[in-house]
Amino acid sequence: MLEAAGQAGGMVSSLRRSGFVFEAGPQCPRFPESVWTLVRGLNLESEFVAGDPKAKRYILRSGRLHPAPFSAGGLLRTSLVSPQSKYRLLTEALRYSHPPAKEESLAEFVERKFGSEVLDYLVDPFISTVFSGDAHSMGMESAFPALVEWERSRGSVVRGAIRAYKSKRDAKTSGDGSLRAAATKSKTLHVTDALPALGSFKRGMGSLPERLVEKLAGDIRFGVKVESVEAARCEAAGTESGWRIRVRGGEEFTAGAVVLALPAYAAVPLLQQSAPKLAERLAAIPHAPMSVISSAYDRKQVRHSLDGFGFMVPRRERLHTVCTFWNSSLFPGRAPQGTVLMTSFAREGDGSLMEAAEDVFAQTVEAENARILGITGVPIDRAVWKNPQALPQYNVGHANGVRKIREALNGLPDFYLVGNYLTGRSIGDCVMAGFQAAEKLHSRNLG
Repeated sequence: MLEAAGQAGGMVSSLRRSGFVFEAGPQCPRFPESVWTLVRGLNLESEFVAGDPKAKRYILRSGRLHPAPFSAGGLLRTSLVSPQSKYRLLTEALRYSHPPAKEESLAEFVERKFGSEVLDYLVDPFISTVFSGDAHSMGMESAFPALVEWERSRGSVVRGAIRAYKSKRDAKTSGDGSLRAAATKSKTLHVTDALPALGSFKRGMGSLPERLVEKLAGDIRFGVKVESVEAARCEAAGTESGWRIRVRGGEEFTAGAVVLALPAYAAVPLLQQSAPKLAERLAAIPHAPMSVISSAYDRKQVRHSLDGFGFMVPRRERLHTVCTFWNSSLFPGRAPQGTVLMTSFAREGDGSLMEAAEDVFAQTVEAENARILGITGVPIDRAVWKNPQALPQYNVGHANGVRKIREALNGLPDFYLVGNYLTGRSIGDCVMAGFQAAEKLHSRNLG
């Protein structure tokens, strides 16, 4: 296994310093079954710490934090949107609609069904936080195919969701009435109750790639940058057989099969000569930048109670901050006694913040947090990360682009792509993609 960087994990990285655990990437991700399979295989169960799925999330509007509504009751109480917007949301199941033949952007979908206020103050902050995405560019077929299918088949997203939920529940019970009784007992479907377990590890998410490296031991080489991957030829037979990998410095390797676990843009230069069509498809996938600032304070510096998960900022608020996680409220051991730790993700805006010096970037975001949370003085410690191409964007047309990538792969035997740009961006999606590639390699070797 060849790794260009000096350590494994990419954006999944934890910096431990002076009693603080600074997280460069995911702060409190979901742990679906695929991730739990990996955790168990690495014997990391004892290091897992659960996050509270019902911890308060807040959304900023007009400079004030409002609880994010996750239920019908929460929606009725919120002042984030008007009564008219609430009515359109709560009565969606009573109406019939059908998606257009052409793929819509998420913004077009939400505005068509619920109006611009719902887009601006309920949908946009979540999309920006989870995907670093722009609702006006993100494609429904590409990013949310289930919603499109529910509206197409049932005439309503809510009716489609209820039908899908019942089908999944019935499949799980398989005649056993215990789960059905429990579902009947709770008549309210809360979004947070349906999510897989949230959590992290005692020493941060970096524990996951660190333990993987321990397991791999001598099977991984760091600081080895691959420059090209091309089909190897058997000179005697005059046919292609396996793959030749060239790395910086002139060293070459041969392999019967290749798995590229790289960002789409990083795979492009490796394949331009040997697989130009595939390289062209990969180059077409846009990636959004990500800037991260993790700031530590004495507890007395922060007026806000930090009671919950953190807060999200709609674009309408015109701030650089996309969201801020309250790490020391999420998990124990993230900050020493008497201190707090928070991590903010910042949007690019006009690009000047991404290009600014780290201290300028940090001070800009910290000043926004100070106004919102009542923070006085400078932080006692901080960590900053910038990535100009952090997350792939599932924009309009992405699903069609992925189909073309798979078509290009059909002509490349024993060649596999694993990454967050094909079927999903979450850690669970990436782990599942890795398992699927491993199964294909295992079947190949058995054959």
